[in-house]
Amino acid sequence: MKERVEEKANARPAQSRGSAGVLAILLIGYASFYLCRANVDAALPLLHDAYDYDKAKLGLLSSIATAVYAVGKITMGMIGDRIGGRRLMLLAMAGSIAATLAFGFSAGFAFFVLFAAVNRFFQSGGWSGLVHVVSRWFPPGKHGAVMGALSTSYEIGNVVSLLLCGAIVKMKLSWRALFMVNPALFACVMLLLYFTLRGEPTSTSTSTSTLISTSTSTQSLREAIPFLVKNSSFWFALVLSVLLTFVRHGFLTWTPTFLTEVARASGEGEGAVSASIAKSAIFPATGVVAALVVGRISDFFGPGKRTTVLAASLFFHVIAVLVLAHGHLHGTTSAMLAIGACGIFLLGPYSLMAGAIALDVAGTRAAATAAGFIDGAGYLGASLVGIVLGGVAEKYGWSASFDVVAFAGFAAMVVGVIATIHGRKSTMS
Repeated sequence: MKERVEEKANARPAQSRGSAGVLAILLIGYASFYLCRANVDAALPLLHDAYDYDKAKLGLLSSIATAVYAVGKITMGMIGDRIGGRRLMLLAMAGSIAATLAFGFSAGFAFFVLFAAVNRFFQSGGWSGLVHVVSRWFPPGKHGAVMGALSTSYEIGNVVSLLLCGAIVKMKLSWRALFMVNPALFACVMLLLYFTLRGEPTSTSTSTSTLISTSTSTQSLREAIPFLVKNSSFWFALVLSVLLTFVRHGFLTWTPTFLTEVARASGEGEGAVSASIAKSAIFPATGVVAALVVGRISDFFGPGKRTTVLAASLFFHVIAVLVLAHGHLHGTTSAMLAIGACGIFLLGPYSLMAGAIALDVAGTRAAATAAGFIDGAGYLGASLVGIVLGGVAEKYGWSASFDVVAFAGFAAMVVGVIATIHGRKSTMS
């Protein structure tokens, strides 16, 4: 008995170090996905200049790629529960790199749409793979903090990628350089993940009360879907995903173009495009802080009650969007600060929905499938961003476009309140 106690005591620090390493690898790995995603958004004003595409046409490119991404989320999520999270992430990386390079070598709108869509299909497997790995390595009591930390990966990835894109454009290289340099760096990270993300915790390495072991049963697709459909929290997560992903994707897609137009209207002169691309990094940058703080706070409320934090944060987000729309802001600096305020109150709730809430819904039984369906539903909503927001901005101006974003944020806040009330009633019963 004494030997067993000593064995467990010695195993916990080792397992803790292993988990910390996995957390770091996953953070770097998923952040790198944005090297071959943010470059497309950064290239939109450049494609406008090179080919005279208007916002409606550029929006169509974005919407088609995002719709394919949504389908991929569902497909790749189901594959992830079959082949494992590590393999899914590596598959997603390899496919994205190939498609990005093809985009850079192509010409003509049809080819741009094709390769952007193929890229997003493979990219869709990244997050589901990450969630699958987390479900094996970390216990439910830490999911808020762990997924909050990992949710900073897509904000950090966005920031670094946009700053890199801004630097490349400032060097007066062709837009094609964004689709050569970025995938080369992405390939380096893929190799890092391949050689470092290995193994899983074993049931003998620590007690089952502190760690989810690899022996925990998973569900087949035939079992997973009925399990999820019967869970009311799953449906709340789907609706929140549609609304919050629409809002987030709207900012990510159009902020570089919006700030470029503001800069040119304000007479900010040469270098407006590269400076605007770099300044658009303010939106994902705020999400780093928001995801960490909101994830930690949500663990105090626990599974089923995290939407309390989500609804409160979205109230302030809606106010910030309305200020951006109707505050008569002049110059890119004031617009950038308003966009930052929108981000800090949106991206915390978004990180909860895409991470801890998805894990609360499915646990280890269908983690990748649940994440795939929730993210897939979100990106079906986000597929409207290019067409709707691009079309509204082209016809009625940016203020009207931001009004649409504010309405979506308000609707998400209402759903969050309803989900909170429902969760409290379920706990009481």
